[in-house]
Amino acid sequence: MLIHAGSHLADASLWTHWISEPGSAISIVAISTLYARGALAAWRHCGSDRGIRRSQAALFGTGIGVLLIALVSPVDAVAEELFSAHMTQHVLLAVVAPPFLVAGAPVTAMLWALPRSTRRALTAGVRRQRWLTAPWRLATTPAIACLLLAVALWSWHAPQLYTLALRNSAVHALEHLSFLGTACLLWWSILFPRRSRSSAYGLGILLLFITMMQSGALGALIALSGRVWYPIQESAAAAWGLTPLEDQQVAGLIMWVVAGLLYLVEMSVLFIIWMNRAERRMPAYAAAAGVIAIFGCSRTEASVVAGGSVERGRHAIAATGCGTCHTIDGVVNANGKVGPPLNGIAERSMIAGELPNTPDNMVRWILDPPAVEPGTAMPNLNVSEASARDIVAYLYTLH
Repeated sequence: MLIHAGSHLADASLWTHWISEPGSAISIVAISTLYARGALAAWRHCGSDRGIRRSQAALFGTGIGVLLIALVSPVDAVAEELFSAHMTQHVLLAVVAPPFLVAGAPVTAMLWALPRSTRRALTAGVRRQRWLTAPWRLATTPAIACLLLAVALWSWHAPQLYTLALRNSAVHALEHLSFLGTACLLWWSILFPRRSRSSAYGLGILLLFITMMQSGALGALIALSGRVWYPIQESAAAAWGLTPLEDQQVAGLIMWVVAGLLYLVEMSVLFIIWMNRAERRMPAYAAAAGVIAIFGCSRTEASVVAGGSVERGRHAIAATGCGTCHTIDGVVNANGKVGPPLNGIAERSMIAGELPNTPDNMVRWILDPPAVEPGTAMPNLNVSEASARDIVAYLYTLH
């Protein structure tokens, strides 16, 4: 580790110190390559900007760029000497990179990178293994994800664990992975919720506020402390023109103020997206309210599926027994737990890990699931195309 090398980067050319830990660079390159391969495969199979949107690829690329700055650039080398640089690295990993990486739909892209037979076997196998799916569902429960991130932040900044991480490269890698991983879980719960995406955005703003407050409290404790928490980094501070306590105060301010501002930006962006979604739905809500007010009759909704009827779709779902396997809002007794809940299904990227989620592909899936994914647990419903279009029309109203 550079901290024990006897010479300090302040005495050398800073920009020559790239790739302090080759393992980080290799991992980032491997993940980037897998994502790029999957995105290209999706575009070849489905057409440009389908399967994986180019905007998603750009977001993922931005997240990878942040990881390169944090783990491959000279920031990583300086972090071995200065606590303030180390805190900057932690903020990049826990605050900046995760929303970009998760918004890039990495799981979808990486599934596309696999051969078709492997992709089918993997998605089918994972769905059947409750010991795999249950922990994931628990970890991506919003409150649990928020708690896991808080535990990671406070635990790794305890003096004993922090010192151990600096002395042991494997523990240091685990520290970084836990910051990045728990923050990605929190963002996954916000951006890929199991139920309403609109309510998830509202809850996400609250959880980001809670995270900002608790991480800010830790930063304030570090900045305002009158003693040095991590003596292991005392010797290098002087080479950078700082006392150990000044270095610690700067580090605390980075976590307290800088990270807090970044969380405010993220909450603001999430709030804007949330409001835009609400505004897009307002005309439909206003039209429905007008119809009810004028005619005083049954509720109707416009269909986004050509030839489909939302109301007929609701009845068709009940008649075919979809609710025995799935939870579906608005359908009586549709509270099955065998398959995933169908609320918000219109906002998911893929259907059965095979098809881009479009109304026509959803109709195709409902008409003949085994033709799309051989071996699927989804039965053939034996419905007509007209009935399938009605069903999809209703499903696409669920948010």
